Amino acid sequence: MNAPPARSWPTVFALVSATLMIAHQVGGKATRDAIFLSVYDVTQLPKMVIVAALASMLAVLVMSRLLTRFGPWRIVPGAFLLSGVLFWGSWSIYGRLPEVAALTLYLQMAVFGAVLISGFWSVVNERFDPHTAKRTIAEVAAAATLGGVIGGFMADRVAALIDARAMMLVLGGLHLACAATVRGIGRPQRPIPAHELEVESGIQLLFRHRYLMLMGLLMVLVAALAALVDYAFKAEASRQLNDQAALVGLFGRFYAIAGLVTFVVQSALGPRLLNRFGIGVTLATMPVVVLACGLLNGVALRLWTVVLLRGGQMVVQNSFFRSAFELLYTPLPPSRKRPTKSIIDVASDRLGDVVGGGIVLGLLAVVPNLSNGVVIGVAMLVALLTLVVVARLYRGYVAQLADNLRDGLISLADDEIVDATTRQTLAESSSAAERALLLARIKELRADHAQGTRWHGHPDGVAPPSGPGEHLGQLVNALCSGERERVRRALEGAFMDARLAPFVVPMLAVDELAELARTELRFIVPRCAGALGDALFDPDVPLLARQRLPSVLEVSPQPRVVAILQDGLDDSEFNVRFACARALSRMRGRDPQLALDGERVFAACAREVAASDAEWDRHDIRVDDVIQGEDPVATESGIEVDYGLEHVFTLLSLVLDRDALRLSFRAVFSSDREMRGT
Repeated sequence: MNAPPARSWPTVFALVSATLMIAHQVGGKATRDAIFLSVYDVTQLPKMVIVAALASMLAVLVMSRLLTRFGPWRIVPGAFLLSGVLFWGSWSIYGRLPEVAALTLYLQMAVFGAVLISGFWSVVNERFDPHTAKRTIAEVAAAATLGGVIGGFMADRVAALIDARAMMLVLGGLHLACAATVRGIGRPQRPIPAHELEVESGIQLLFRHRYLMLMGLLMVLVAALAALVDYAFKAEASRQLNDQAALVGLFGRFYAIAGLVTFVVQSALGPRLLNRFGIGVTLATMPVVVLACGLLNGVALRLWTVVLLRGGQMVVQNSFFRSAFELLYTPLPPSRKRPTKSIIDVASDRLGDVVGGGIVLGLLAVVPNLSNGVVIGVAMLVALLTLVVVARLYRGYVAQLADNLRDGLISLADDEIVDATTRQTLAESSSAAERALLLARIKELRADHAQGTRWHGHPDGVAPPSGPGEHLGQLVNALCSGERERVRRALEGAFMDARLAPFVVPMLAVDELAELARTELRFIVPRCAGALGDALFDPDVPLLARQRLPSVLEVSPQPRVVAILQDGLDDSEFNVRFACARALSRMRGRDPQLALDGERVFAACAREVAASDAEWDRHDIRVDDVIQGEDPVATESGIEVDYGLEHVFTLLSLVLDRDALRLSFRAVFSSDREMRGT
């Protein structure tokens, strides 16, 4: 078993940053709640939540502008540094003005907490390409949940051994450390062109792009759902625990245990869930958990069932949901991602807090003695709506990925246009020269039909023969003469006799005559498919002619022709297998209902993949291989396109989704690392 690859330094810094950052967030929330509730009455908490949400939304707008103008790599470390200094400032005034310190601490957690977390994810998202990010983000999410465990127990121990005020010093130190580690993650993977940064405001982008609107709506619903569940949890706890110290102990242990469970779940199942079921199912786990736990509370409403509801919602949201949601940003270019990410992550989240709080206030106004059962029932309705949005957002994610790949290909440099994917596109139809030749021949044949059949010229330039047998013999002599002008005149002469096919096939190996030979043979495929099939597998026929024969056979949809081309997938010569697969692919492109043997195609694909490295390397042929005019193509770095890999993709396209495979193939051979990662 191969050892896992060593982590790069940017990945290490990202893991350390996530651990410290979430340790700060969890410890800060516990400290914030403890200090606020020790200074103010609990009835003031909802008002503070609303004020904090509004302040956070304002901070998001400012942060969005800064990230767009300067980039997250420059702004986020400085914001961590400022936050750390402000925590120490709150510590310094707590002894003299505890009420002011409690308010500033609460507002600071609201303004900096989620904004900095979102900014950190922006740094990570731009530093790693989408393929690397899919692996790295799962590890970062696991490190973040570990930080939550550390933060919860750290707040409990510091408050128990010293006091809650001392935690302000610890929180300041954590953010100062984050400033250094986030800086260590590094610059974006690729420089962002200036034209990509000339964008409209994030709000305008949100309303112009349905995909971004769905992301924002999902965050609003998730936050509102969390607010409803959190209210039910705290209301039930305050109803059964009257002692403030007991409440603080319950909340502290709850956050610590929830963080621990989140860490275990994310580490053990997070990457597997994403890799096995994808983003859509992973996003849906959170509302599904709320629905399941909500039904349990409907049967037996107890403190432990409400704790299970809130804990399950927190665990899944901070593990599966968070890592999957971050991947929704990967198809977005920086010009859309930078102005909107903070708005979606934080402003939408805070708007959801306001919506959730508003729902609770509305319920309290209508039902003064509001029961938790009603609140949980409303939360379940929100969870159902969340599932609907997740389904639509997943479809948008797939479409956005496809659009991103297509846009990336359109923007290739001029020297990258003629590549394997361009050859794939050109192969969908005949070349321009061949089409012109076909049209000319059709026009000529129509003229012959109108005037009566006539000979256009003897191949030797002599008078027409007295009988068809004599003429056929003269054509055979001309085709076998080895004189290219005589062969050309023979091919340009009368309508081709099917009996001449064996003599015309070798002409496919002569570049100057290949187009003429292909055109003549295509007219007679329905009458001589068997003879052409024999030539395809005849080792005495020139290899170049054999590998050009499939482009002749493909014009006929006869089952016999399809069977011949499928037999060609098993030929000993790779060039023949390659050409047969491409011919079948073009036929299926013209007729999606073309009947092919899927098991046989998969078997051919398995044989290609199982080939030895030496044989695979020989697939990189540097010859005029399939259709005249196709040049062998190299990537930007000078590495030749891997024809073996292209052949595997072509085989798969015969039985799987053609568009998806074509986009994947283009991305694999793109010179853009972001494109390959996507």
